[in-house]
Amino acid sequence: MKFKSTPNRCIHHEGEEIWISRSVTVLPVLFFVSKGIRYVPLGKRGEDLPDGVGQWGLPGGYLDYDETATQAVYREVWEELGLDIPQLLEDFRFEGDLTHPYEVYSTPLRRQNVTLKYPIMFYVDEAELPRLAPQVSQGEVVEARWFELKAALKMPLAFNHHEVMEECLNRYYAIDMRKY
Repeated sequence: MKFKSTPNRCIHHEGEEIWISRSVTVLPVLFFVSKGIRYVPLGKRGEDLPDGVGQWGLPGGYLDYDETATQAVYREVWEELGLDIPQLLEDFRFEGDLTHPYEVYSTPLRRQNVTLKYPIMFYVDEAELPRLAPQVSQGEVVEARWFELKAALKMPLAFNHHEVMEECLNRYYAIDMRKY
């Protein structure tokens, strides 16, 4: 896939790392249902990242200067997992919203000021889960792997992504995972 966005830049000034970005991140909360079981694709964060190195987490990242939030969701999922959302939309049933986040989280933590959380669930029915193939260096994503959702919710994920997933399931999909 090709993207037309202008990547964010990092500069170093007087020993400080300064990111030139829009200070907005997208967080696709991505689920797949295959053969009646819910799965989540997670990436293991690489050593070139400033936080959460070695931890598993959802794909996501900064909104580039000249892209929409939806374009950023497509790009981040492609870069970090190798999943082509437009193709998945053609191939499988989809439930969620790629144009409006279910939550706008606006607490200045770390480097971003605003996080846009998008609910994304694909039903692949009897098909195999799509192959995961990160398109970025191992310094960013060491590997990507499928996890059964129940197991992922018990993992100590980067940035409390297990809590983000549970909240999305409860608020957007009205699924209470404590019953499973």
